[in-house]
Amino acid sequence: MQAVLQESKRQFKHGLEWCLLGSLLLHGLIMLYMPKPTYEKPPVHKQEIQIELVKETPPPAASPPAEPEPTPPPPEPPKPQPVKPPPKPVEPKPVDQKPTPPQRPSPTPEPPAEPARAAPEAPAPAVITAKPTQSESKPEVVPPPAPPAPPPEPPKATGPSEGDIEAARNAFRSAAHRELKKNQRYPRIAQDRGIEGDVKLSINIDDHGNITGIEIAESSGNRAIDDAALAAAQKSQLKPHFNEILRGRINNIVVTVSFRLSS
Repeated sequence: MQAVLQESKRQFKHGLEWCLLGSLLLHGLIMLYMPKPTYEKPPVHKQEIQIELVKETPPPAASPPAEPEPTPPPPEPPKPQPVKPPPKPVEPKPVDQKPTPPQRPSPTPEPPAEPARAAPEAPAPAVITAKPTQSESKPEVVPPPAPPAPPPEPPKATGPSEGDIEAARNAFRSAAHRELKKNQRYPRIAQDRGIEGDVKLSINIDDHGNITGIEIAESSGNRAIDDAALAAAQKSQLKPHFNEILRGRINNIVVTVSFRLSS
């Protein structure tokens, strides 16, 4: 048995040696026939530097300074003119006066003959009138003075009076209060807690009675009651209660909405 084991070990050892030898030969053949790698370095790109010589342009020649204009020569002084001697006075020559012949007197015209004057008329005899005595004089009748003209009547008012306007305003305010009272709903939370209050609402209206805006003029101090008053005003219709007299004369009313718990 041991001999068999030794024989098998020996055969295994020989087989291992042949395997190693075959492996070495195989690697040697591969290295022999395998092309050798070429480790070539990539070509180095040379940087070309181009240098251009630029000829500098000479600066423009400075223009020569302008020569100053020659100053004109000063004017020559005027030459003195010779003074002329004054003229000699001329003596007047005597003039021979010839005698003038005497003038003949012109004949004077005769005065015209005066027309014959008319004889003066005799004055008319004066008429003497006697004043009537007091008994004969009639009393003068003085007409009575005319009565003064009556004062003009005041213009009649064409539109409604102030009383009518005030009555229509009060009636519209009362109708608005009734309309809000009809749409008023007591808030549940305030009713459970026993809260009461009054809310003053400022309601803006147009010329036809339509509601254009609602504001709280005076709060009750409780948010739920204020919201309930605003909701009642938003549900109300004030146009049916609007009077034509109020057109253009009212644009805002203040209504008080009261919340009271019935005992």
